[in-house]
Amino acid sequence: MLGRLPGTTARSGTLEFDDRAGARVAAEKQSYRGALGYTAFLGVVAFWAAASSGNEPYVRVLAGISAAAAALHLGVLLFRRRRDRSSVAAGG
Repeated sequence: MLGRLPGTTARSGTLEFDDRAGARVAAEKQSYRGALGYTAFLGVVAFWAAASSGNEPYVRVLAGISAAAAALHLGVLLFRRRRDRSSVAAGG
């Protein structure tokens, strides 16, 4: 088991760090599901498996469904990013 770094405590979903003044600063863990690169990678892998003629038909169908879901998720992530950036640029 790994030890904790001095000045840190672990809680579910967050890490808390002590700054030099002693105040607590919470930093949320980054989820891999929200990363654009990871979602794009899953979509490419699923599309590759769906297009591969060496796989069984049921694998190709499931891979096609997974590729479509990854593409939809990527679109949602890009939409949310653009919406957030435009709201910050508009000042609200």
